[in-house]
Parts: sequence; C-alpha cells; structure tokens
Amino acid sequence: MEDDTSSGTYQSDLVSDQSSLYVLADEQLSRSSCWFLKLPPEIIHSILSYLSAPDLARASATCRALVDHGSSDLLWAGLVNARLPSPIEDPGVFQSFRRLYLAYHPCWFIPQHKIWFADSENTGSVILARYDNRRGVIEAYRIVAERGTPSFDVWRSNPDVIIQSFDPNVRLWLDDPVLFLKDPEPFSSTAQIQALSSLPKERRMPMALEAQHVYSAISFCSATKPQSDDFWPPSIIPSNSRVSRDLRDHPGEPGRPQVPNYLSELSEHAFRLRKWANYLHVFSSDPREATVTYSNLDPSLYTPTKAKPYQGIWVGDYSAHGCEFLLFRQIDPSNESEGPDEVMDMDLPNADIVQQGRLEAIKLTGDPNVPRGQYSFIAEDIGPNGLIRVATDEPFVGSRIVHCGGHVAGLGFRDDCYIKSQLILISPDFVAHYWEEMGHISYFRRVDIDYLLKT
Repeated sequence: MEDDTSSGTYQSDLVSDQSSLYVLADEQLSRSSCWFLKLPPEIIHSILSYLSAPDLARASATCRALVDHGSSDLLWAGLVNARLPSPIEDPGVFQSFRRLYLAYHPCWFIPQHKIWFADSENTGSVILARYDNRRGVIEAYRIVAERGTPSFDVWRSNPDVIIQSFDPNVRLWLDDPVLFLKDPEPFSSTAQIQALSSLPKERRMPMALEAQHVYSAISFCSATKPQSDDFWPPSIIPSNSRVSRDLRDHPGEPGRPQVPNYLSELSEHAFRLRKWANYLHVFSSDPREATVTYSNLDPSLYTPTKAKPYQGIWVGDYSAHGCEFLLFRQIDPSNESEGPDEVMDMDLPNADIVQQGRLEAIKLTGDPNVPRGQYSFIAEDIGPNGLIRVATDEPFVGSRIVHCGGHVAGLGFRDDCYIKSQLILISPDFVAHYWEEMGHISYFRRVDIDYLLKT
C-alpha cells in the first residue's frame, strides 16, 4: 500500500511539475510578446501593413489580440488596392475588403498586370483585364480594331506608290468576355481565411456560353523555369518569367495541363484558360477542348519615355489580314536607357524627341503568313546612321524617313525573309511603313490602353 501511495504521489507531483512548466512557458511567451501588443494600435497597424495576405492571416492566428488587428478592413483595403491600377474607396457589393480579397485570391495579379497576350496559333490575341467594383467581378476582354472603308492616294514624290488611309476604331469586345470571375456569394459576410493557404487546380468561370454547353475555366502556371524550348512568351519579348507551353496530361487527368501544387510555385505572369464543349447528351461522345496560355507584358516595354518615345502597343493595317496589334520596342545602343526612364510627356514637340537606336515591331497578334510572336519589321537605327531623309513632300512633310526591313513569309510562315523598306516617323503616335518592293505604304497608330480600360 505504501508503494501504491508513493507511486500515486509521484505521478501527482509529475503532473504538477508539467503544469508548472506549461504555465511558465505561457508566462515567458506572454512576456516576450507583450512589447509588440503594447505598442500603439497605429504602430501595430503600420507593421502589419507590410505583410502579404497569407502572412497577415498567419499573424492573426497567433493570439486573440492580433485577430482584431488582422481583421482591420484598412489592412485588407491596402492589399486589394496594391493589386489595382486605380484604387477603390469601398468594397462595392462585398461586405468588406477582407471578403473581397478572399473572393478572388489568388487571381489579383490578373487585373494588376492589365495587358495579356495569348499563344493561340498564328492569330494570337490581346486582352485587357480589370476589376469592376460596380459589379464586383474580375473580367478581361479582347481588343479589336475595325478598319472601316479606306481611301487610297498616291505618294506625290513617287506616283507609283499607293497610300492606304488608316483610322481604325479600336475598342474592347464587350459582348464576349474572355475571362470572367464572379464570386457566387458576394453578399455573404463569411470569409474562408483558409483559402489563402490553398491553390485550386482550376476555377470555373460562369460564362454565358454555358447555356450552349460550352464551359470555361482558369488554371494557373508554374513559376518553375521551363525545361523545354516550347515556352511563352517567346524569346524576342523580354521577360523575367516564362512558362512552359507543354500541356502534357496529369496522371489520371487526361487532357489537363500541368499546374502548380503550392502557392509558392504559382507564376503571377501567366495563366491558362480552358474551354470545352460537352455535347455528350446531344450527339457526340468526344468533348472538344482548347487551352490557351496568356502572358503579361512588363510596363517598361510599352511605356513611352523621352528616350524611347515610340514604345507602346500599336495597331497596324495588314491589308487582307485586317488589323493586327504590335509591341513597338526601342533599344538604346548605349544601353544607358535600358532601365526605368522618365515617362514621356506626349505633348512634347517633335523637335525635342530623341531619335536614336533600334526600333522593333513585334506581333502580338498575327496571321497565317507572319504569326504572333514574330517581328513585323525592324529599323536597325532610327538615329542619324539610319536616316534616309527628312520628307519635304505631302503627306509626310517634316517626317524623318529611316532604313527598315519588313518581314514577309508564305502561308504557314514558310520561306520567311526581310525585304527592303522604309519607316516614316510621323509622330510618337503615328508612323508609316513603306514596302518598297510592293509599292505600298501602310500606317500604324498607337493604342490608348488607359482609355480602353475606362470603357
């Protein structure tokens, strides 16, 4: 009996000692963290404002005091507005900014980067993405251009050359969204904070075509460097992030492209859209499916500067192929202007514009002859070394004309080559391309991206 009592006393003492250790650990933890919790609320708020959404959620889970701080709608408003080109002042149809952020996590990089171009064979596509706070949706629409009925004239200095007018109507095709994300319960006050730590394989998009049994979904791309040569964007477009175009099947998931497994693997510079038709119950046992990869453009490539006034997104007239969109990229031979530059005042007089370096026109959309992702023309030097003359004849009086090379090919991009041409620099928003062998002049105009986004 004495042994049993002694054993029970020992176990009681052991439990008591363990409890004391737990209390001591809690007190030490409390003392070690109290300095932070005793800071003024505005200081705690300022510190938490530097956290990402997942880190803010983790911090909120550490103690009850930080739950209140981490739920501050001011913090979540900052996370939302950090992803939008133009900040919003209220959460719109959502109960809170926190609810809004969670509804579209991890898709906020899509409206943040605005301009996306597709790897669709030959033709490609350019879309503009935005968040519409009035309706509470993330959406993206294709940019289209309607040439209208052109007029034809002759070049007075060379009557054998035909000049075709070009004043396109550039707009968003609002009747047919390419991407559409809508929260199914925008008025719900519940927010699943666990969503910040998960990465969905695919997210269904509620498109109008579902009524015709055509379905769409968005999936994400891995930030891992592609192992093959088949990647997007193409190498002629500078990018620090390229993704594989390899759509090999997942094990057990036929027809599904590879996707990242963890949030840390996700690329915020590309995504995929999958569209499929399911007519199984109607007439076919073979669902039709297509997957397109979209990549963004770095703003430094399309933002004009004083040293690079022609940089931007342009639309050109390609005769029977219609209108096509291009990236005009300027390269300073001195490499002194390859970094961020002062944004150009577009009202700057032409006389003050720096004329130098190489000018490339890269197709963002294309045709069966010269497809998307290829050069349309290259002027090796628009500075003094490439100058042919300054025009003194109508309709190009005062324009600098420089040597250029136009890219041509047969159907299927066969036997491509560069032919002699001239680039007529009318203004930073308007240039002409003279195809010497064809005896034809076509025009290019700058696209006002900011105007389209406000449409």
